[in-house]
Order: sequence, then structure tokens, then C-alpha cells
Amino acid sequence: MNHPSAADGETPGSSPVIYQLSPHTVLRVSGPDRVRFLNGQVTQDVCRATEEVAVPACVLNARGQLEAFCHIREDEESYLIDAPIELRADLFERLDRYLIADDVELTDESDDWHIAHLDRDTVNMLEHLPPKARWWTVPRLQAPHPEKSGIDLFSREPLALPGLVEATRAEFRLAVTEAGLPQWGAELTPGLLPPEAGLDRYAISYEKGCYLGQEVISRMRTSGRTNRHLICLTSPQSTLPGAILLHQDQEAGVVTSVAAQSGSPGEEVAAIGFRRRKFAGELHFKIRNPSGQILPGTATVRAEP
Repeated sequence: MNHPSAADGETPGSSPVIYQLSPHTVLRVSGPDRVRFLNGQVTQDVCRATEEVAVPACVLNARGQLEAFCHIREDEESYLIDAPIELRADLFERLDRYLIADDVELTDESDDWHIAHLDRDTVNMLEHLPPKARWWTVPRLQAPHPEKSGIDLFSREPLALPGLVEATRAEFRLAVTEAGLPQWGAELTPGLLPPEAGLDRYAISYEKGCYLGQEVISRMRTSGRTNRHLICLTSPQSTLPGAILLHQDQEAGVVTSVAAQSGSPGEEVAAIGFRRRKFAGELHFKIRNPSGQILPGTATVRAEP
């Protein structure tokens, strides 16, 4: 990632970065049955969400396929759920559909909040927050390592805090790719089975009660098999999302995100993709871009989340 410019005299990337994530989906779930209701809808144990910590979770269909990826946090006598803005209508409709006998109220507050994310736990910066702003620790760029969490900031107006490097939503997406994590619209898409993207490591609880899609997820855990799995790559600079990974002229997987396409000629870039199960253990691939062009050099697996 090309870090946003720091203040004069600072090394780029040396100061904490504040990423502006809005517009974003924000739904509030309140009422006496809110814990029971949400625990039946999401993969995560909602009791892990507190007024200080937000937790990642998946929303699945009955076949165990992904419908949404979100973060959940406690806010007084309710829960706030945030998700990409593209999920605003679908996530509300999905949760509302199952509000049958539970004493729960679901409200859309997407237009009421501005969300930003601090890339590291810099609590000393929070003394500058306006009175009605809220914050929670959450590992958006560090999952599955919550001990290295950043901070989500919820405010009624856009925040500008002193001493922080400003960054955009687009720059946040690049940072997520560099961190080797999946994100909505690229790796996380409707129909995905969560273990394929490694979400079972940090967004699924295997100790909580039943939720929609649980039987499929439990069977996948028992078998330990998926048809594909997420990999982090270093790839030729001209690699594009949608490029095919080739092993001995066979299609072995696909590139879904590329962190950057700038820098010196010949430099490699960070990328994420899926490798088919048949090619598990293979670490080096040729790249065929969507145009059909075979790129010089190879893509190399740098990590298997």
C-alpha cells in the first residue's frame, strides 16, 4: 500500500492511520430477546460482543453459504451491526424476515453514523473525540489476532483527529489486501462457504447454540475439506483481479484482489486469491490475466490464512 502522506518531518506510515469507512450499513437490534435472536442468525457468539469490543460474524443461509459479513458490538441495551454499504437492504431484509416471535426491534441507522477505523490501538487519541462519539476495539486489519486490534469510531459527524494520517475507503481496501484478509465484494461473495475464506478461524463459534446454516459448517469442520481455500500471494505487478492461477497449464485458482499496481517496474505486489484443493501444496503459479495475457514471472504463495 502507498501510505497516505504523514505530516512534514514524519516517515510515511509511521503515524497512526484513520480510515474513513462511511457510507456504511449500521443496523440496531434492541429488545429483551436481542441476544437469543441474534445468536440464531449469526455464526459468532453474540455474548462476546461488549461495549468495548466488536466481533466479526457471518450471516448464512440454510446451506451454510454466506449472505453477509459484519461486525457486532454492544451499545447500551442493544447491539449495533455494521457491514458494507452494499449490504444495507439485503441484511435488513434478511434479519427482518426472521423477526417472528422474538421481542426484538430492528432499525436502520446507516444515515445516522459516520464510521472510521484507527489502524492500531491508540487509546490516547480518543481524548479528542466529541462527547457523543463511541468506540470499540476490533481486529479489522489484524484478524485472527484480536490482541492487535484497531479501534472503530462511531460519530454523528465526520471525525478529524490531530496526529492521525487520513485515509480513504479505497486505501482501507488496499490495506486489507496487504494484510491478507478477505473482504466483501472480492473474496467474500454470496454463496461462499466461510471456511473457504478462513472465516472459521475468527468469525465462527463452535461452542454456541444453533444458527441458520450451522449443520453444514459443523460437517465441514468434521471433514476438514473445502473445494478451495484462500491464499496470500506475491504476484507480478501487472496482475489484475480475475486473473487465473496456472500450474503446468492447468487452471489452479483465481486472483481476487491486488493491493497495488504502482511502484518501480518489475516489483511484485501483494494479492489474494483462491487455490483449488487439487493444487494444495503448490506454491508457484503462472498468471493469466482476464485479457488472456500470460504475465512474465510467477505468483508465489506467501501465506495460507
